Amino acid sequence: MIHARLAGWAALGAAALFLPFAAQARGRRADTRTGKMVPATAELLKARKHADRSALGRVADRMGPARLAAAIAGGDARVADAAMAAAPEARAGVLLIGTLADQLGGADARMRTAAESLGRLLDGARPGELELWEVPPDDVGRACWNLHQLAGKASASLETRLTAMDASLAAVPTCGVPRDVAAWAHEGAPEIRRAAVLLASAGADRASVLHQAMGDADGRVSGAAVAADCRVEARSTGGKEVPPDPQAVAAARTLARAPGTAAADAVEMLDCLAAAATPADRSLLESLRRGPPSPLRDRAVELVSPKHDKGTD
Repeated sequence: MIHARLAGWAALGAAALFLPFAAQARGRRADTRTGKMVPATAELLKARKHADRSALGRVADRMGPARLAAAIAGGDARVADAAMAAAPEARAGVLLIGTLADQLGGADARMRTAAESLGRLLDGARPGELELWEVPPDDVGRACWNLHQLAGKASASLETRLTAMDASLAAVPTCGVPRDVAAWAHEGAPEIRRAAVLLASAGADRASVLHQAMGDADGRVSGAAVAADCRVEARSTGGKEVPPDPQAVAAARTLARAPGTAAADAVEMLDCLAAAATPADRSLLESLRRGPPSPLRDRAVELVSPKHDKGTD
């Protein structure tokens, strides 16, 4: 009996001694050229440098959420940046939402990377994932609040605010639209106004914000408002399509082919022409369909197809 206990204690002692080395080994792999063990953080930095999302995901899964969280909250800014970028690629990346939320009050570069990753983790692309991993609702709520606060923070740099607003737009399925977004659409910087228009188009103030923004003196802002109002997906509720604002239709007719219109906005504006469906609108869509290859032509082809237009081949 005594010998059996001694043997058991010896085995436990050996296992305890081995555990730190086993944990360390899980975070490393052998270099194929030298055969030496490579720390996971070195691989993480390399993958981040080359913007290799697949590699980021592989390293992140090998490290696990606990070690990634420690890297994110650590003092090495480069490692923290790489770990934050890896979070959305990890299988259990949603477990890092709380840790990422806590990074939205530090240095600008750190806040931007954290915001980008939160936008991807909260975009609702994988329904049920928050429940599957039992992410604390408080973590999700704090992440949404901190994102919206950063998006509206007047003292933050323009780049940081725009990143937070883009992330907030991506996170709308989880976080909703910031309550102050309508006010942001009246700020001085046209870049902020444009981002606010796109964000507001997903919320309850959509109609009023877009209608006012269509008269903005900056073409980037007014173009975004027209495009957002024209977008057919945003006008479809309960299986029914709501007609676009007549002001948006009129503007789309001139802006869709204007040289200064952003390509992405011009593509969305074609939905207004398809909705109005006057002979002139049909003719314009047909001429675009026969034009040189471009995203504009591709959308015109879709809109002039029999599914959208019974009278066109």
